[in-house]
Amino acid sequence: MNDVKIVKLLPEHSNEVAKLHISGIPTGFISSYGIDFVTALYEAIATSEHGFGFVALKDTKIVGFSSFTTDVSALYKCVIFRNSIRFALALSKKMLSFHTAKAVFETLFYPKRIKKMNLPSAEFLSMVVAKEARGMGLATALMKSGFHEYAKNGIEKIKILAAVHIVPINKMYEKNGFDLVAQIKNHGVLSNIYVTYTDDKKRAEAKLKKSDFKCRPIRLGQFPKVFVTFGWCRSSYAAIWSLGRRGIDVHVGDASPLAMSRFSRYCKSFTKLPDFFIEPERYFYETCQALKRTKAKVLMPGHEDVGIFSKRSDELPSDVSIALPDWSNYSIAEDKFTVLDLAQKAGCPVPETMEIGSLQELEILAESTDWPMVIKTRIGNSAKGVRIAHSKREMVEKFEELIRTYNLPKDRWPVVQEFLPGEAAGVCLAYDRGKCIASFAERYLRCKEPGKFGTSTLRETFDNQQLIVNAVAVMNELEWHGIAHVDFVADREGRFKLIEINPRLWGALALALFSGIDFPYLWYLTAIDRCNPDSVELQTRKIKCRWLIGDCLAFFELVKRARFAEAAGLIAPQLNCYHDDFNISDPFPLMFEICDYFTKFVKSGGSINPVIGNMIR
Repeated sequence: MNDVKIVKLLPEHSNEVAKLHISGIPTGFISSYGIDFVTALYEAIATSEHGFGFVALKDTKIVGFSSFTTDVSALYKCVIFRNSIRFALALSKKMLSFHTAKAVFETLFYPKRIKKMNLPSAEFLSMVVAKEARGMGLATALMKSGFHEYAKNGIEKIKILAAVHIVPINKMYEKNGFDLVAQIKNHGVLSNIYVTYTDDKKRAEAKLKKSDFKCRPIRLGQFPKVFVTFGWCRSSYAAIWSLGRRGIDVHVGDASPLAMSRFSRYCKSFTKLPDFFIEPERYFYETCQALKRTKAKVLMPGHEDVGIFSKRSDELPSDVSIALPDWSNYSIAEDKFTVLDLAQKAGCPVPETMEIGSLQELEILAESTDWPMVIKTRIGNSAKGVRIAHSKREMVEKFEELIRTYNLPKDRWPVVQEFLPGEAAGVCLAYDRGKCIASFAERYLRCKEPGKFGTSTLRETFDNQQLIVNAVAVMNELEWHGIAHVDFVADREGRFKLIEINPRLWGALALALFSGIDFPYLWYLTAIDRCNPDSVELQTRKIKCRWLIGDCLAFFELVKRARFAEAAGLIAPQLNCYHDDFNISDPFPLMFEICDYFTKFVKSGGSINPVIGNMIR
């Protein structure tokens, strides 16, 4: 390399670089646009504040080049606005071809697709070394020149795309310790997406750390298929959307043929399963059969069936991976009474809660309590086993009603708990063998039932580190593995107290996902022993997220109670707001969610929160 020097890409290099690009990547979609287009593209990269590149010169001949961008979306806008006429002329003849026109539109929408994957904005765009200059280490030198430029400008991480079928380039990236984080299909070509540090020292440390971490490798071009259960629920839909957009094949199972996830563009197949609350044995067997049939190697339970698979994980097909806590720890987490003792030991505030051994005890307690009080079953979801009592008579009546309705044995009687009147919040967590790898706090602004009661329908990101510290302390005590969600409500003094743990996917999952923390993907990587949070962006942004169907249900409930002013407030649009159950690029799930909820509403006799089988216990 003594007779080769590497210099910055300049506009006058563009034509020669374009020729080298076309000869080195002859089947690429950019090459198919012709020399005029490719020349204009590299000229734009050389002159844009969002792009740069390097060329390798042997005497005066260019024998290699590399190109980079600090922000793909900004670069595309710059290129289009500054060179629109030139690009239009270069493409005018080729746009008559449907294939080319489709490729152009895919290219224009690529930044938006990639942005949703929570990856670094900076991207290594292209690199070609002439045949006569290969084997001299030029590719590495050109790549590192770009990395040094990024590091000099304070850019810590970048992403790189490599077509799966070009094996040597993929091997080079993996050899250098780059993290394979996802896949994407563009122009009919499947590409691996890598993330790496720009700083040499950090990249070397990450490579060393990766070599010390024993994990099963992902073969190039093959992220294991995943099977997601409970496909009718929006939390499972969020997981399917998260994984599917990364090029991972997702198969779905559910008891309802109208399950919203079945109709997602990211659903590869659907399996009708029994209801796990009613037929847990058959449900487990049918899920195992579905795993074998779909060849899915990762199982992600979407709801309380987590308990079934946690208890029987050893009975799953031997080649199936799953990231769930031990059954003993899961059992503590799902019980709304036993988890409070654990929380107190971890230093986390909890509401005063009493276990009731007899109706006489209950009556004595009712004589000396402050109203209102909460009566709740030890296991349940979506506030189905929760009652609020405002007097002694109400307390006794509602306590007995819960026992009678759900046929609760004496050792599983409801508990009585201090009523917390403050705002409600939650903490979302991902764990890898007892170590917290991601956390996120949210505040509930509106719920399905009046008074911020029940499942949230509107919530926002919440900057409360103490809340996260308390949640992490509790889950550390459980040596957690997988994902979990911890609910808090504030008392009269504004101090948040833990009320329950959801040891599974949670309804408001989409908020964290759109805010920037992709919990389903982290859970998936944990399951296949490939979790490296450093390779995934974990920076959050302040947004709101709304459950459309939940707000509709809340609207009808308020109208039924003649609370018309509150009901009207649900119709108001929300600024900077995303949705749990609607995405413009994947519209059909919402339509079938409506059908599914309406069917269940009718079958349950008009309940907006129906109870099934062994759901409350």
